[in-house]
Amino acid sequence: MSTQQIVLLVTSRETQLEAFAEALRSDPNVELITIDSAEASVEAAVRLVPVLAIIDQEVGGVSGMDIVQRLLEVNAFIYTAMLTEMDEALFHERSEGLGILSEVAFQPGPTDAVDLLAKLREVAPV
Repeated sequence: MSTQQIVLLVTSRETQLEAFAEALRSDPNVELITIDSAEASVEAAVRLVPVLAIIDQEVGGVSGMDIVQRLLEVNAFIYTAMLTEMDEALFHERSEGLGILSEVAFQPGPTDAVDLLAKLREVAPV
């Protein structure tokens, strides 16, 4: 029996992402924790040592890319994914060097959650 891995969902759109979050929570190996600010996400990355942080493209006026960078400064081993409306080429250009595991649709659904966890399982034991 494996232990649950902590996944952070960093967003100020919790209600809009309910179906996505519920799909993540339904995985028995995932403990999903929703965080609504950049500062709290950094504190959680240190205190909880999550395996994955899923970051909205903007949270409380802070860009998702900036949040990814802050998280990696405190925990270089955390995998990250970003909810974004950027096209793939622009996302790749702006995220280059950050090692983001995956981009996720800005308004993701349950299938996006399943796909993201499958990508995570390819690189980490979840």
